[in-house]
Amino acid sequence: MKTPYKYISFISPVYRNIKSTALSILYRGKNVTCPLCNQSFSNWIGERDLGSCPQCGSAARHRLLYLYLQQNSSLFTTSHTILHFAPEKCWQNRLKKMDNLKYITADLSAPEADLKIDITDISFDSESFDVVICSHVLEHIDDDNKAIGELFRVLKHNGVAYIQVPYNSSKLTDEDPSANPQERKKRFGQSDHVRLYGTDFLQRLESPGFKVTQERHAVKLDSKDREQFGVWDDVIFKCIK
Repeated sequence: MKTPYKYISFISPVYRNIKSTALSILYRGKNVTCPLCNQSFSNWIGERDLGSCPQCGSAARHRLLYLYLQQNSSLFTTSHTILHFAPEKCWQNRLKKMDNLKYITADLSAPEADLKIDITDISFDSESFDVVICSHVLEHIDDDNKAIGELFRVLKHNGVAYIQVPYNSSKLTDEDPSANPQERKKRFGQSDHVRLYGTDFLQRLESPGFKVTQERHAVKLDSKDREQFGVWDDVIFKCIK
């Protein structure tokens, strides 16, 4: 069993590099630009306006959060200690190269994360991090209140958690961890989701003590930039301890 695992671990980066090079050629152009890898293309993969980046694989929510942080935080200019749950490769490629950051990635199962950590039982001391990034993770967690409490605990005073989730602003959260995969897909959008968050999500975030603002950065961009960067009006929950 060990030999195939080592083989796959070795070949995966090679395959990704070949694939991204081929896609960059196939999608060459100047119509859209990914802020994470700073490359331009004819269009995105999948959805033409909001699909994934041919080079780094970023989705619209990744590009939106990156633009928001670039324009509304000191993350890229001063020293920070960051804990990033379920890190996407596009983020890792960007943030691990930045000398001003101590960037730690965590996941319960992803092999490329630095640490194997349960978000409901984070193995760090209280007040260990300046920033936590948690994008589209909480909808997978049965006890999300415990997870939110852990995010609050490991942040330093005045630290910030940037949280994104599938979100419906017109109704209350619909959840059922006991639902089967077929029902989950129908109700929550994916077979591995246990809820679709709604208007009460703000109260869940505030419960451990966070001061929360809902950042709609896309509406602050002009239509040309929204089209160029492939972003839509998604909510970023900025949670300050």
